[in-house]
Amino acid sequence: MNALALLAAAALAAAPSSNKDTGGPVFIAPKVGFIKPVTSLGGDLFLGGEVGYLTPLLQRRLALVLEVNYHRPSTSGTLRGPQLDNLGQPIESPYTLAEREVAIQLSAVFRFPRALGPLTPYVGAGPGLYLHRATVESFDSTASESGSGPGFQVLAGAELPLGPGGAFLEAKYHFARVDFLTTGDVNAGAVLAALGYRLRL
Repeated sequence: MNALALLAAAALAAAPSSNKDTGGPVFIAPKVGFIKPVTSLGGDLFLGGEVGYLTPLLQRRLALVLEVNYHRPSTSGTLRGPQLDNLGQPIESPYTLAEREVAIQLSAVFRFPRALGPLTPYVGAGPGLYLHRATVESFDSTASESGSGPGFQVLAGAELPLGPGGAFLEAKYHFARVDFLTTGDVNAGAVLAALGYRLRL
């Protein structure tokens, strides 16, 4: 009887736990989603990709993730020029302001394996380098300004096991300041919603 109990205990110890991540420690993921800047710029599609490493720390629940994403939200309206026409009315011209951003972010992500049935929720945060280019088209001319600066992001999401990896849905908040003539000193950050697929290697 004791021998059977020992064999059963050994089998349970050798079996993979259902509440732990399985698969290799390295993962890659393309992602696509929608971004809405916190400024008056309109919403836009964004594209991104990440590569991560699931560390052995905290029972393989802590991952380090490097991500690059791109988006180009814009807005439009009408500007009044300083010159007057023959009728004494200000000259008006339609304008378009577009803000292109490339974000390079490094985040620490804590995972909760199978905490919601088959789903693995996760949360994370980290710093980033944000590359900005603002372009204004108005009065038959185009003006551009470029710059870069630090920022940060916070994120939360959930992953569903699927094949050799998992499909996921996540939400993010970016904070990144710019100080251009065309934009002023503003937070060029945004709220994002994305979906994608993480392939475990």
